Amino acid sequence: MTIYILLLLIAMQLIGVYFFQNLEDRFYENFRDNLEKQAGILQEVIKDKMTPGTESEKQRKAIDDILNKLPLDKKNTIQIVDQESVVIATTSGENSRIGQKNKSPRVSRVLQGIESPSVEVSHKAGNRYMVYSYPIKNDGDIIGAVYIEAPMQEMYDTIRTVSKILIKITAAAMVGTSLLGIILARTITNPVKEITEQATVMAEGDFNRKVTVKSDDEIGKLASAFNHLAQHLRDALSQNEEEKGRLQSVLANMSDGVIATDRKGKVIVSNRRARKMLGKDIELNEDINQVLPLANPISFPLTEERESFLELNRDEDETLILKLTFTPVLRASREAVGLILVLQDVTEEEKLDRQRKEFVANVSHELRTPLTTIKSYLEALDEGGAMEEPELASRFLRVTRQEAERMTRLIHDLLQLSKLDSEKVRFHKQPLRLEELLEDAADRFSFQCRQKDIAFSLSIRKPLPRVYADRDQIDRVLDNLLSNAVKYTPEGQSVSLSAHRRSDGYVEVVVSDKGIGIPKKDLDRIFERFYRVDKARSRSMGGTGLGLAIAREIVQAHGGTIRMDSRYGEGTTVRFTLPPCEPEVNPA
Repeated sequence: MTIYILLLLIAMQLIGVYFFQNLEDRFYENFRDNLEKQAGILQEVIKDKMTPGTESEKQRKAIDDILNKLPLDKKNTIQIVDQESVVIATTSGENSRIGQKNKSPRVSRVLQGIESPSVEVSHKAGNRYMVYSYPIKNDGDIIGAVYIEAPMQEMYDTIRTVSKILIKITAAAMVGTSLLGIILARTITNPVKEITEQATVMAEGDFNRKVTVKSDDEIGKLASAFNHLAQHLRDALSQNEEEKGRLQSVLANMSDGVIATDRKGKVIVSNRRARKMLGKDIELNEDINQVLPLANPISFPLTEERESFLELNRDEDETLILKLTFTPVLRASREAVGLILVLQDVTEEEKLDRQRKEFVANVSHELRTPLTTIKSYLEALDEGGAMEEPELASRFLRVTRQEAERMTRLIHDLLQLSKLDSEKVRFHKQPLRLEELLEDAADRFSFQCRQKDIAFSLSIRKPLPRVYADRDQIDRVLDNLLSNAVKYTPEGQSVSLSAHRRSDGYVEVVVSDKGIGIPKKDLDRIFERFYRVDKARSRSMGGTGLGLAIAREIVQAHGGTIRMDSRYGEGTTVRFTLPPCEPEVNPA
């Protein structure tokens, strides 16, 4: 606004100077033209009265009459001079000059014909006068001159008066223009100021404020556009926040770990799962190669997807296997601007893959061993040498039959597991009194225990709720568990079978022995297929290595759980649970 007023003042000053200069020039020209007209009129009227040979007094009287009759400005001094520059007539008040010579150089030059009519400004007694000399000609001869001396004070007074009026008008116009400019400027600056304030507020993150639209001009359109921009930014920011929230929710609840980096490998995002997998806090801007203990660090920028595996030892008996998938974030120009790392816990998959490979190897081994034995004994019988000794031949046939039975049991167990895995086993569940199953099992195995001098006991804490189960399948579980207990319990020790109702209503069956026990490192894998603590001893006792795996599958199919506790050299306890037929209220 200050600049506007300064420009206005400068413009007014320039216009004023130009106007005043032209005004003075115009007044000066008008003043001079007026004198020139007066001189021309006097010259035309007087030239006939100044005929050579005319008496001087008579000539003067005639010219005086003319001067008095003409409407001449009384303030001007007019002199009529002859060829000798002698004043022969003058206006009133200047009679003392009659008969005297006019000593003005301009008059002399005009009389001599050196100059045409001329004008000059002289200063006399502190005032300015315009002096005009005009030749009087008769038939082309100069016979005299008109000399006019006009005061210019009145002209300058008029100029000053006009100037004052103009200054006042200019000042009023400037004030009015300034006020109008201020008003107009405010109509522009106020919305612009409001828009500026809104831009500042928007820069601070507040998009709810609106600019007031007061007109339909360019400023109003700008304000409307700014409001539309604020609304668009607010919607975009809201959508971005929603997308960010959804992304954070997805990242937080993903089963896989996710880490994002910039083009230099500095971490910008990581989810909780990634931190849990790595077992450490991940700081922002931390180098990804410091986060991951990789044998081969990642080189940046990464432009192609790659995979690797990372093994982390959490505990003495636990190893976490992570699959790392590195995916570069590329622009359309194929320039890498970041990296997305996905961490997948493949411990179970690797474990299952290892178990599958071990299972295939174990099945092959378990089948190859009896087949090799059968083949060897049959070849011996075929050669005829053993046939000459009936006892040897009988032993060969007995071993061959035992190995064939072992293969039959193995195949039967494999088929049973396959059916359990594919859920093709049809369980004939019905309400059962578990006491009867336990007593029958005790009867079956008490005889074997007496043969090995093993003490056997049955303990049932009654009453037991009825369970909804398949009798044959539960019998199979009891047979597998009691068979193992009797096999691995030496003479003079004990085996016990017990059952009780737990506080949650489930029935818990416990098979306990004082046998050789199982090392702690083998407990986690004891229910795996073909897993044996002592493979040679287990095989010699006729086991297939599938009994515990089958028992677990059957118990879990009934909605129960099974677990084993053991101390090497002290004994083993196996517990499995079965749900009751109907929920029963805890009497406590």
